[in-house]
Amino acid sequence: MVRQFTAQKFITRCLVALRAVTLRLLVLIISLTTVSCANLPEPIPESVSERLQNYPFAVQNCAFQLVDFKRTVQQQGVQDVQHLWVPRYPHLAFDRFSLSLIPELTSPQSKEQWLHYVARLASVQREVEHQNLANKAGFDIEHNDKCARQLTTIALNDRQFWHQLRQYPPHIQSNYQNWQRVLGLYPISKLLATPAIDTEKKRIISGFISPLDKNTITYAATAASPLHPQEIQSWFTHTSQQSHLGWPLLSEYQIARLSAHYSPEFLIESASLDDKPGLVAYHSGGQPYVNTSKPTLYTSHSYTRFHGQILLQLEYSLWFANRTATSTLDPYAGQFDGLLVRLTLDSRGRPYILDSIHHCGCYHMVFALDPQLKFAKRNTRIEAPITMHINPRSDAATLQVTVSKGDHMVKSLRWVENSALPRQLNVLGYQQLRSLPLKKSRHKSLFDEQGMLMASTRLERWYLWPFGVKSPGTMRQVGHHAIAFIGERHFDDADMLSPLFQKP
Repeated sequence: MVRQFTAQKFITRCLVALRAVTLRLLVLIISLTTVSCANLPEPIPESVSERLQNYPFAVQNCAFQLVDFKRTVQQQGVQDVQHLWVPRYPHLAFDRFSLSLIPELTSPQSKEQWLHYVARLASVQREVEHQNLANKAGFDIEHNDKCARQLTTIALNDRQFWHQLRQYPPHIQSNYQNWQRVLGLYPISKLLATPAIDTEKKRIISGFISPLDKNTITYAATAASPLHPQEIQSWFTHTSQQSHLGWPLLSEYQIARLSAHYSPEFLIESASLDDKPGLVAYHSGGQPYVNTSKPTLYTSHSYTRFHGQILLQLEYSLWFANRTATSTLDPYAGQFDGLLVRLTLDSRGRPYILDSIHHCGCYHMVFALDPQLKFAKRNTRIEAPITMHINPRSDAATLQVTVSKGDHMVKSLRWVENSALPRQLNVLGYQQLRSLPLKKSRHKSLFDEQGMLMASTRLERWYLWPFGVKSPGTMRQVGHHAIAFIGERHFDDADMLSPLFQKP
């Protein structure tokens, strides 16, 4: 009896203490959430000048000038964060893929290809940042580019540069925040959330067998002259043979042709203006919106590592004005919605894998397009995407993606003949979202310095924060998509697809 009473008394005290701690944590969470939402790229330290003195004297002024440019960019609040920029390499910018290659850069040819790639990322970044500057005084974009080219040329044969790069490689921070998981009791939260996540996946999969809405519109990019499979294969064979890494670094012209050739059709259920893909722009008052009178497809490309190969990926983005509310307090509804479809080509340039997310990073779906691909056994430590095999194409040459009304879920993927009279999609580069026109010849990125579109915040962020994703449901820039609540996975992880498939 004594032990029982003592145990009951102990439990009561623990509950009282837990309640007090919980209240304190809630206050702390609210304050930390406010701080987190204000996190900006780290200011460039003054000590960087000492590091830049490692560059040959002839180009030190160039290095200083590029760093000064970035300081001004930060001061004016227009830093682009699609790719990582670090002060000690002011002429370069990095993505997760390029950083994964650093240990393998052993031959002069592989170093040259890699430098060309990361220098190009930086060049595009400087271009959009320069265009977004309110005050450009003292900065000439052409002179900056010339400086960057000089630094890149010297770096190729600079042993100290490559030694430093291998010893202290740049690091892209995770888009998961550990403090949220700690305060959110993540080990318990993930156990409670797993059944709900599985139920939601079953709901999405059920959409693949549900009938289409009677009001549907087919959208397609303007038809370009088709490419012959042998021509595509010759492009990939040639570029891969020219690379010690087997890296299919095609020309911009070739990638544009491939992007047009493989561009999917989108069959979209259309119940309202929320279901019409449009052009992203700014109102005269400076607020972003989607112009649904101008159907638009945004394109880009990337690379991935897949079981020892480097594969090209073609990316296609649609933007919608809203995700339609299904109730008065729908936590998933709000301004802006969108779909990002990514087509991975095999080593011969043929459609291999298609995966998709919403622009918030939610609803990751992976489709195997090659019958020889087999999905790997599920890793229970990390949330699995929805996975499916798609019947191989026969004579049909176009992938058709069916999109549901309201929530814009992928609900079908199949090979079809080109539709006779699709509504035309104007094709723009995704880069344009990084520098959109404002009034008075000004430009502004759609995304802030955290890679977020804060005009698209959702109510769901208030109860999904324990999983470590900053502002769940908010649309975000490429390079900032966390795509799993349980475990960690980024859409642009260098080797993201490999664990999902058995080695071919």
